[in-house]
Amino acid sequence: MNLDRRFPCIAEMEKAARRRIPKIAWDYLAGGIGLEVSLDRNRRTLDEVILTPRYLGEWEGSPDLSTRFLGRDWAAPFGVAPVGLGGLLWPRSAEYLVRAAQEAGIPFTLSTVANATIEEIGALAPGHPWFQLYAMKDREKNRHILGRAKAAGFDTLVVTVDVPKKMRRDRDMRNGLGWAPGWDLPLAIDIARHPAWAMAMAKHGMPRFNNLTDYLPQGLTVEQIGAELSRLRDGRITATKLGQYREDWDGKLIIKGILSPDEAVICRDVGADAVVVSNHGGRQIDAARSAVEVLPAIRAAVGPDYPLLADGGVRTGLDIMRMIACGADFVLLGRAFYYGVAAMGAAGAAHAIHVLMEELSITMGQLGARRPSDLPAFLE
Repeated sequence: MNLDRRFPCIAEMEKAARRRIPKIAWDYLAGGIGLEVSLDRNRRTLDEVILTPRYLGEWEGSPDLSTRFLGRDWAAPFGVAPVGLGGLLWPRSAEYLVRAAQEAGIPFTLSTVANATIEEIGALAPGHPWFQLYAMKDREKNRHILGRAKAAGFDTLVVTVDVPKKMRRDRDMRNGLGWAPGWDLPLAIDIARHPAWAMAMAKHGMPRFNNLTDYLPQGLTVEQIGAELSRLRDGRITATKLGQYREDWDGKLIIKGILSPDEAVICRDVGADAVVVSNHGGRQIDAARSAVEVLPAIRAAVGPDYPLLADGGVRTGLDIMRMIACGADFVLLGRAFYYGVAAMGAAGAAHAIHVLMEELSITMGQLGARRPSDLPAFLE
């Protein structure tokens, strides 16, 4: 794949995405909770991770990025995190990303509240994607949606536990973004100023939570749909409920949104195959530690062999290296990939992956690391 010189890095895609999509979509993608202290902390603490290069090693050639994780070989130690309402950021973004991820040999995670359906994504990349669950209170409804995922070829379930209450994000409130945009004159003017996004949206239609329509009564208004979805969702996930998900899912089980060593141990002990160390991209509580800060303690608690993923603020191959050096086995990125699609459309999915793989390979070579598992030895 040839590099598009307009976008040599994720930061350039981010700038272009901001110009190309309306404010309501940009703020949803880029924003955090409250004063966005946790959002900024994710970036700052990554920048503070220092690695010491080793220049006198005897080996030559390019680093080997391939990684065996959860019983499967991947081309690199990173994948696409679940992002809800991706169709607002750019229509068909999930479809573009799952195809690009399959071709590149990295995982893609479909959110429960994505706009593409489980069945559509499963058909596009059979046996490849992971499914992220926002659990419902009704266990039978959970079993139904998990059955759909299994039938569609998903073999890995990611249960998110760090959304116990309804979110309250200032940017989205100002923009009138709830379960659907609150249409008014300022929004109409803003959309008119972003013709590429408007034309793509007109072609593919406004995003809907299509994975959840089977569990809602017919004929509801937008406001009623929002209230019903809030009623359906099970916010507080307990260890007992994790045990139920383990019983109801016979594939790989990952728990996402853990920041404390003791809760990581609980997840391990109930039979979860892995944990994602994450503060939800700074979108849930504005006083949370970042993943990179707590990774060393969580690694010490669960032991050297238990699989850990991490996310939060990652924008470069160097950031992926930093997460792994601090204790992660695998890294997830959300905003970075959606910046690529918002900036470039379908081509942005593969381009973002290509950029990150090149950065990772080159920077590992500069550091002197032959494979991702070597990276902790370079942590200062």
